[in-house]
Amino acid sequence: MHIKSNSYIRLFSLLFLCLLALSITFQSFAAAWDPYLQYIPAATPVTKSQLRGAWISTVANLDWPSSKTRAIADTNLRIQKSKEELIKLLDKAAALNMNAVFLQVRSTGDALYKSSLAPWSRYLTGTFGKDPGFDPLQFAIDEAHKRNMELHAWFNPYRISMDTGNATKASLNIPKSVYKEHPDWIRTASNRFVLDPGIPEARKWVEDCVMEVVRNYDIDGVHFDDYFYYEEVNNEMGDDSTYQKYNNGQFAKKADWRRNNTYLLIKELSARISSEKPWVKFGISPSAIWRNKKDDPAGSNTNSSYTNYDKCYADTKKWVDEELIDYICPQIYFTYANPAAPYGELASWWSNAVKGKNVHLYIGQALYRINEGNSTNDRDFSTDNGVPEMTRQIKYNTAKPEIQGSVMFRMNYFFESPVQAVVSTLQKDLWSTKVLVPAMSWKGGHAPAVPENGTISSSSGGIRLTWTDNDAATVYYAIYRYSNTETIDINSNESARKLIATVRRKTAGLQQFTDTAGTGLNGAVYVVTALDRLHNQSQGLKLSNGSKYFSDVGQNVYWAVDSIDYLYEKGIVSGVGQNNFMPAANSKRGDFILMLVKTAGLQAQLSSNFTDVPANSYYYNAIGTARELGLTAGTGNGYFDPKSGITRQDLLVQVYKAAQVSGIPLQAAAGSQLAAFSDSSQISSYAAEAMAVMVKNGIISGSGNRLNPRAQATRAEIAVILSKLLQKLN
Repeated sequence: MHIKSNSYIRLFSLLFLCLLALSITFQSFAAAWDPYLQYIPAATPVTKSQLRGAWISTVANLDWPSSKTRAIADTNLRIQKSKEELIKLLDKAAALNMNAVFLQVRSTGDALYKSSLAPWSRYLTGTFGKDPGFDPLQFAIDEAHKRNMELHAWFNPYRISMDTGNATKASLNIPKSVYKEHPDWIRTASNRFVLDPGIPEARKWVEDCVMEVVRNYDIDGVHFDDYFYYEEVNNEMGDDSTYQKYNNGQFAKKADWRRNNTYLLIKELSARISSEKPWVKFGISPSAIWRNKKDDPAGSNTNSSYTNYDKCYADTKKWVDEELIDYICPQIYFTYANPAAPYGELASWWSNAVKGKNVHLYIGQALYRINEGNSTNDRDFSTDNGVPEMTRQIKYNTAKPEIQGSVMFRMNYFFESPVQAVVSTLQKDLWSTKVLVPAMSWKGGHAPAVPENGTISSSSGGIRLTWTDNDAATVYYAIYRYSNTETIDINSNESARKLIATVRRKTAGLQQFTDTAGTGLNGAVYVVTALDRLHNQSQGLKLSNGSKYFSDVGQNVYWAVDSIDYLYEKGIVSGVGQNNFMPAANSKRGDFILMLVKTAGLQAQLSSNFTDVPANSYYYNAIGTARELGLTAGTGNGYFDPKSGITRQDLLVQVYKAAQVSGIPLQAAAGSQLAAFSDSSQISSYAAEAMAVMVKNGIISGSGNRLNPRAQATRAEIAVILSKLLQKLN
């Protein structure tokens, strides 16, 4: 019995373990994101360009300004606190490597900007129509651009109020209020006052409000969200009379007429924006689902009662197909496991929708739903603080070729406790690299000219870079940092790992940037590119204390880099093979004469040459020319000894004579010019005058307080001397 019982238990345990293993395997196989694993790699993919942004809601003081700040009675203090709050939001966005914000500038028929068409927003001061004492939109643009972030002005086109109560009605009865001035345009929907989109004049007023901002402000984009027609019940808006008046028999169904009204708004506004400022982007952020496949074969494999096409009367797919908008940002606020609207299905469907179109796809993501605690269909937003789910979504967005960015709803949630694990993951992993905003080739623009005249130097704050730029097309610069052992490549996705900053252009001419994280000049290589406002990028200007042409010319001879490169560009010096210059090597006498004759542009008719200079040697003509012009008498007995080294005093005598022959004006100098050098007594009498003149005219400056006249000259030292001579000659 005992043995039989134990055998049974072992058999049962084995069976249980097998079933458990099968269950785990099945669950793993059946994971909602499994069909999309191709685009969910283990390691976070790196990309060089990706829009990363967040919405900043002003309606009901959700993000900015806060209701507490709005209520401050003291105008100056309210303005100060409002600005501080926005700066806090933008600083957070910059710290998370975002490059765009979407600021709600019109939420309820109001304006967060100076407008002749709409009253000041109640969310600025608590009173509809009250001047806030500053221009919130202009301040936001200035601060966003300081951080080199795009600012898209976000409009709710039709909503006029958040409720229909008597107090709201009274508040709307003020000058410039569309509710007061055009009561015949006003309807109700979802317990809110809205404009009737079927009235052409109302539609034009919406367009005019948008165009007022486009004309008067340096915005980067115009942005609409998902509020078009928005009703809780059928025909709550009560627009039958509008349909009868304006349809003119064109559409048999009012639903099609409504969709056409929204289509006309988008089409007309798109054309007006492009005509006014072609570089301003126009984008829409609809709810996630265009149509369900059960209702339309072209729809997504979803099962939702709320779709853009059927409930909002917005044919968002048509806008993409006709390329009326520059980007679409569907609000896919669901997990992969959502049974009615799975993230993977919708992101994939929209990817197919934009494929081959001049329309960018960004995904609106539900930061606000992390750990919200009341979701049954989206539990993964709370599993492990939502980190695995958000990681899967961001990785998919980065790896899927058609998706070019993410926008988070909304900005204040980045400060909320429930989402801090996700925020940390964004900062340390998912968004740990800086990126450029993807360029939109169809909107024109062009890569600016390459920056010029780069310098690099140490400063108390770090490594200071300077360059010049006079191309009016330049809006900002991208700064990449490499080491001199790395291959420079600013075009691959991996270049994002080297992108350390984007810097807004100040004015024309000299620009500068200090790399506060730079660890020293030794081996540091920077690349600076210029970009226009549509993010077309120039080729790079390389800045380093190393040569552009020789791999062995760097920190070891930083003082000679520019001279060596200058002489190389003039064809006076060349390398010694394998991209090397051997700057510390002592120069041969024959090589020096060749460089000197090239520098001074000397020519002579050769009658003879030194005995030990072969006729087939590369420096034969140069040495013969120097002999004919009296630059050198050789070493005696008809010899020149071309392969031996040359002392500093000997080469300076020959430089001095070359300058005289070439007619280079040099100031005369006496022997007293050499008194400041501790080793002046070592200068031979035949070289004293030449060296004094060289010091006087800045050709040489010595090393500390020494001239080292009898030391053999290195190739780097000779390059510095000859470059200074050439500059005087020119």
